[in-house]
Amino acid sequence: MNIFDPPINKIKHADWPFLLVHLTVYAVFLILAALLLDRTAETVVFLILTVFILLLILTHFYRVNKKESEHLQYKIQAIGEIQNLLPLRAPLRPMTSWAATPELAVTVLRQIIFSKPKTIVELGSGITSLINGYGLEKYSPDGKLISLDHDKEYAEITRTEINQHGLSNRIDLRVAPLIDIKLKGESFKWYDLSDFSPEEDIDLLIVDGPPVSTVKFARYPALPLMADKLAQICTIIIHDTNREEEAGIVQRWLKEFPEFNADIQKTDKGITVLTRS
Repeated sequence: MNIFDPPINKIKHADWPFLLVHLTVYAVFLILAALLLDRTAETVVFLILTVFILLLILTHFYRVNKKESEHLQYKIQAIGEIQNLLPLRAPLRPMTSWAATPELAVTVLRQIIFSKPKTIVELGSGITSLINGYGLEKYSPDGKLISLDHDKEYAEITRTEINQHGLSNRIDLRVAPLIDIKLKGESFKWYDLSDFSPEEDIDLLIVDGPPVSTVKFARYPALPLMADKLAQICTIIIHDTNREEEAGIVQRWLKEFPEFNADIQKTDKGITVLTRS
């Protein structure tokens, strides 16, 4: 979408509460003016209110467009960094829709370059699996990725791409179906970890699954259930933290595991990086 499109073409779900509130207030004032004022005064009030509401709406869309432009610039920068820093042997799938964003991919790559993790575990396979594989190959040759995916069909798509990129020696992709669990009195659908036992402590945990549609606070179990498998010095990256549920999960984690520090990044979908040193 062109950032210079007219505002009407850029109205999104998140814009409607703003528009409905202000248009309702506008309508109420017009009705009151019609009931209480004479024709001349009513016309003056109508013009003032119309100019005011138009200025409010245009200001709102200016801010939205400015933020989207900044996000777009960061995406372009992130894609360029991926291309420059990784020895890609095949094209990557589009990082759009519900797939990993370029910002998430670069955040993961940054951790690999500077922390050189030996063991990475990701919840939810896809583009990040390839980024991890290439990153380990170039910047942490002794490292390995364990990728868990609940969807067998999607995991096979990822497995095909892993082979196409020549990364099968770096990535251990496992299908772990979701099962019902109880955690602190709450019900969740979580990966079956009965056969999950990494040989070394986890240095980097990437949380981009399971789907949020499974249950409220669907990704909360990641830290409580993985805590005893994490290295003393470790990093957790959780995606989609612009959403209320994921933001709430981060706050719960910080309360229950106060030894972690959080870097909350306001990207397109939101990324939070938790570190323990």
